[in-house]
Amino acid sequence: MKKPVVTVYARHRSLCSDAHKGEFYRGCNCPKWLRFSLNGKRHRQPTGTATWGLAEEKAHELQKQLDSGRYGMAVTDTPAPVSHHQTIAGAIQTFIRGKESENLSSATIRKLRYQLNMFEQFMTSRSKFYPADITAQDVIDYRATWTWSDLTKIKAQSNLRGFIQACCKGNHRTDLLDALGKIKETKQGKERRKPKPFTEEEIENLLAKVPVVFADDPEKIPSHQTMIRLMVSTGLAIVDTVQLERAALERAKKTGVLEVERQKTNKPATIPISTGLLGELLAVMNGNPKYVFWHGAALADSETKRLQGEMRDLMKAAGVYIKGNVYHRFRDTAVDFWIGQGWSLTDVATALGDTVTVVEKHYKDWASQRMKERLAKLPVREWEAN
Repeated sequence: MKKPVVTVYARHRSLCSDAHKGEFYRGCNCPKWLRFSLNGKRHRQPTGTATWGLAEEKAHELQKQLDSGRYGMAVTDTPAPVSHHQTIAGAIQTFIRGKESENLSSATIRKLRYQLNMFEQFMTSRSKFYPADITAQDVIDYRATWTWSDLTKIKAQSNLRGFIQACCKGNHRTDLLDALGKIKETKQGKERRKPKPFTEEEIENLLAKVPVVFADDPEKIPSHQTMIRLMVSTGLAIVDTVQLERAALERAKKTGVLEVERQKTNKPATIPISTGLLGELLAVMNGNPKYVFWHGAALADSETKRLQGEMRDLMKAAGVYIKGNVYHRFRDTAVDFWIGQGWSLTDVATALGDTVTVVEKHYKDWASQRMKERLAKLPVREWEAN
């Protein structure tokens, strides 16, 4: 049987000025659809979007369903098997082993273990040691102890629900899950998470403060200045910056683009980079032949935390510090520049190593505003006054 292949195409509206460019033209705002043939029958389905990149993501998910024979079937996650005789502590270990086999990042596993161990300690304080002992009141009371931000609470509840689904059964499981109602994002949290790029003046001020803040440690001055220029130009996350390899720079000299694999998502980021910045990066010396900034003598996580502390001090000295927002501002600044230069959200997603969905969630308002600004500058028909 011939393997079905999902294709993205545009269904041009009757008034679309780009209709003559064909159904595979990406640049118009007409609806994007998917089509494929299965068992001798042609299928078409809408994607619900006019963005080609988003449509490609949906095509990729549909292709995976077709390849695995799951098309049209309800897909459910299989929980890690847990013995009815296990303690809560033992069930947590079994659950985490199952998650580790899903190739989740070490940071994700570490957070999961920390949060579930807190739950086990909470239940132990109530002299409850087995999953069957957990009540709806327990999970409600446990959630009430959380003092984290709204998004952290949402993720922690998702992790707790996943554990409950794995270790509890029947009506008991249903009662516990029903007790954990939806946690909403707060207005304060949404405001705090809005992109906050640096202005050009703030960037220059930040660079100028580096020699002042590190006057007693002059070896750090060139590396910090270069790191700032790198992150403002490429949008690299701090964990990816710390583990940036010299080999990636050598490849970029030949291709004109910097290619790295995101530590957080394991997805590739492909970023245009100037030859001048490449030369500056290659000149940074830290005693390690493999990495640009990381000396390799400590764990990467420890180095990241150390640099966060130093950058926080630098931002405070420059008068640009926002509590709880350190390195992500460099990422916002890069995206702000790219969108201002006319990059599409698909281009931005490729450079950040993210999906178009994630980029659209964080930066679609910017893209809309920049589109209005560009439209306002386009030539229009003029009429003579009567």
